[in-house]
Amino acid sequence: MSEILPDFEKKREILRNLADEHINKRDELSQESRYYAEERDKLNQKSKSLRESVMKKIDEKGSLIATIQKMRDEKEEFYKEYAEIRKELRKNRENFKSTGVDPMELKKKERELDKLIKVQQTQPMDKNDEKKVVLQIRKLNNEIMKSKERMESEIKGNDSIKKLSDETNEKKKVFEQMKKEIDELSNQINKIGDEINTGLKELDETRKKADGFHEMFIKFSKDSEKEHEEFVKAKIELRDIEKMLGEKRAKTRATRKKEKEGELQTKANDLFEKFKKGEQLTTEDLMVLQKAGFL
Repeated sequence: MSEILPDFEKKREILRNLADEHINKRDELSQESRYYAEERDKLNQKSKSLRESVMKKIDEKGSLIATIQKMRDEKEEFYKEYAEIRKELRKNRENFKSTGVDPMELKKKERELDKLIKVQQTQPMDKNDEKKVVLQIRKLNNEIMKSKERMESEIKGNDSIKKLSDETNEKKKVFEQMKKEIDELSNQINKIGDEINTGLKELDETRKKADGFHEMFIKFSKDSEKEHEEFVKAKIELRDIEKMLGEKRAKTRATRKKEKEGELQTKANDLFEKFKKGEQLTTEDLMVLQKAGFL
């Protein structure tokens, strides 16, 4: 029986080491799973912030698009008024009767000038002829410019045309300002659109990264659970082996006690025979007899 005990004790030590290995591995894997869970939660929080930021920009862009559409409609309506005034101004200028310039004569000179320019450009001439043509062109051009300047001076002095001209210029400034504001708003919308695209890309990357960390969390959690299961199995086996070891030790102690009692009884019998024969016994011998129940 005593020869079996070392085998059980060796197996118990193996199970203890195995249980320690499983629990240490379980704790390591559990720590890893907590790390990935924390990183996943951080990324999910970042995703939430990014999503809120993107949605805010989308709303802002939608509001600006509605605003710019309204501005464009207003610009179109304003342009119709502006175009009508320009048309009326042009009509008044064309129909203006100059007191110092004959429009028919002016048009005649313009046609003559065009003809001379064409001759100079297309027909071969000697230097003298070309010089004459150049002088005629210069003369006509000066006369036409003076006539137009005189006519323009008279037109500017006309109250109705001046009023239309001032109104046209004022509406032109307003129209150009409207165009400028629309262009600035359009650039702002494009900028926000780029920011939305960048935000969506970052959001997608963050979500994918968070999903990756979640997968690692699941993996390490499952591995940790497996190690815990193996730890529990090892602990149960260890408990069973310790129970069996305790039982065997108890049996060994009982066997040894019985063997000792048997040896004591045999020795006491021998000493009792000596006692009956009257042989001298020692104090220790008497104690053996007493312990064995002979005295």
